[in-house]
Amino acid sequence: MIVNAAHAIAETMDEGTEPKGTITLTTRKAGKAAEVRIADTGAGIPEAIRHRVFDPFFTTKGVGKGTGQGLAIARTVIVEKHGGSIDIEPNPGGGTVFVIRLPLVATNPAAPDACASAKEAA
Repeated sequence: MIVNAAHAIAETMDEGTEPKGTITLTTRKAGKAAEVRIADTGAGIPEAIRHRVFDPFFTTKGVGKGTGQGLAIARTVIVEKHGGSIDIEPNPGGGTVFVIRLPLVATNPAAPDACASAKEAA
């Protein structure tokens, strides 16, 4: 996701342009979840295609510059594997904000408890 943010910034920058773009990471506890926000000052994601950015093989990059797998994989790991969520918000300063929420307590009772497994191994 950081690489995507850097690419989005690079697309908006002319060589030698000052100031450079910015990627901002913030974290906080949001109820029963940990929230991670990744904000960039790139071109932003047009509202018309936001619903497709997590689709496998969807890319806005030119041929040979992207596979369209990065955000699809991120969504699979965050949502399907960890029971979290990932959303997109416009960045008021320009660019995009990805908001990731991960539960602080396991939501899948069938998933092994990593902490319990570590304690048993000790």
